[in-house]
Amino acid sequence: MSTLLRWSLRIVGAIAVLAIITMVWMSGLAKDDGGAGRPTSAAYTWSAPAAVEAGASGTSAGKTDDDPRARSLPQTPRGGPVPRADGYVMGSQGTGNILTPMPPERVTDIARKDNVHQAVAIKTCFWPGPRLRSGYYTTDPDDYGIENQIPDIGNTFSTAWFSIPAGGKIVLTGAFPHMRHWSFVTYSVDGVPRDGLNDIEIEPDAGSSNPFRPGVRRDVVPRSYTVTVVNGSPPADKTARPTNTVYTLSEPGTPTGMHMRNYIPDRSIDWTGGVGVPKAQLQTADGKLLSEQETCSATDVPHKRGKQSPITVSPKLWLALNSLPWRPADRTPANPFDVAPMQKFYNREHLMLQTFFPALPSDSLAVEKGGFWSNPVTRYGFTYLSQAFGKVYVVHGKMPSTPRTWDGSAEPMDPKVDMRYWSLCTSTAPPIGNTVDCVHDENVRPVVDARGYFSVVVSRAVDRPSNANAKCGVEWIEYGNGDGIPGGSPHFGAVINRHTLVNPSFKHSWFDVKSLHGEQQALGEYLPQVINLREKARFEALGCPVDTSKLSAMLKR
Repeated sequence: MSTLLRWSLRIVGAIAVLAIITMVWMSGLAKDDGGAGRPTSAAYTWSAPAAVEAGASGTSAGKTDDDPRARSLPQTPRGGPVPRADGYVMGSQGTGNILTPMPPERVTDIARKDNVHQAVAIKTCFWPGPRLRSGYYTTDPDDYGIENQIPDIGNTFSTAWFSIPAGGKIVLTGAFPHMRHWSFVTYSVDGVPRDGLNDIEIEPDAGSSNPFRPGVRRDVVPRSYTVTVVNGSPPADKTARPTNTVYTLSEPGTPTGMHMRNYIPDRSIDWTGGVGVPKAQLQTADGKLLSEQETCSATDVPHKRGKQSPITVSPKLWLALNSLPWRPADRTPANPFDVAPMQKFYNREHLMLQTFFPALPSDSLAVEKGGFWSNPVTRYGFTYLSQAFGKVYVVHGKMPSTPRTWDGSAEPMDPKVDMRYWSLCTSTAPPIGNTVDCVHDENVRPVVDARGYFSVVVSRAVDRPSNANAKCGVEWIEYGNGDGIPGGSPHFGAVINRHTLVNPSFKHSWFDVKSLHGEQQALGEYLPQVINLREKARFEALGCPVDTSKLSAMLKR
């Protein structure tokens, strides 16, 4: 045997041994560690009288109002396990998860304690009902009712899974909903957007009107539409694209996911904006139109419809990457900072490379293809946080103009606003993908200061400054209790900003960031910046009303 061959075999053997050691090591990650060192919360879902709690799914009888465990018993319509004091649960399919604390209930929320049971009842065999963060519809991380791809709790969606046979098409019929924004988007099995139609693009049926279009009253009737979903790709010539058609961008028989998104229903009447879900029928190659139940059978994707979305980043891999020798001891992707401008999100691959291997060039991966079931008419900014570096953060920047619709105004939406929707959310790590808390434009608008700047405080409830409230001129959102991964980091935090359906004339949105690190140049004053105030006393020193000019001054240092 030649020397070269012997050395080659030794190298291959060493790599194999290293791979086995790594696999064994990773197999021990993302497992319950008992919760030592993690914060606890009084509630991971809504509480209810003890008599109700005793009969809830996954609970035990005999609880009383004096029993502190009763505060954590699930009051979700789909039930689920009782969370431990630190939020740990084991899902029905064996998935471990750390649920996030329940944020304060806002009247503008799409899901509130008084409407969640009604919400989950609105479903069909094609549309399996709404999805949202943990604690609203279920506490079971393996249940369809928990969205695991960082949802915005100002909206919700239902995920239809189907495969369309050759020559067939799915016909959707319904009424335009009473809400801020609404759309249909198809996805690959791993959550990358394929094609879609948003509200303003959909032509109404003959004799009907589209209330999302300029000059059309929002209470207009009739308001019916018909949309078709077909296999393949749209024509290269956009002018030749058939109206009201959504494409799967795949061959016949390929599993396809489709979100129907619903943003800010008027007065939170229900998650569909008071019109129910659209009827779905398969038109076969020979022209036959099947009933909805027949359609569900003919387009079924086994183990997909009404099931949890696939996790697109492995929790074990996430923890392994955060344990690399050059990673911080807090096991988060955050860096210590005084002020940090938000960064643009491009796609999952770029995010992972930029997060864990920042020294490697990532320009070629900075392509706007989305991921995590993202909305094609939305772009996102984000910043990682860590409790190891600060307990109190403030997101500060100039506020773009948006419509006001929650109160149900019948007047047409103003086409001159900067964008249709704006929000700010906190979340767990991508492998868990649960949102912690959110505020959207209608929550923040009342606290915008005289210079047009918003201020949103981010902290845990225990660290919430006494002046972090609307009365003092700011909003507050819950930080959360870590990355959500059993055995993971209790320090992790993230804040996410959404810009949806931006007016082409507005040139300071996440859509306008065209190169890596070009956020400041593109967004200017509209770039949300995160200020680390570290302790609540420092924020309380800003008074009530909060002197937001001092926050603005911090951005210029």
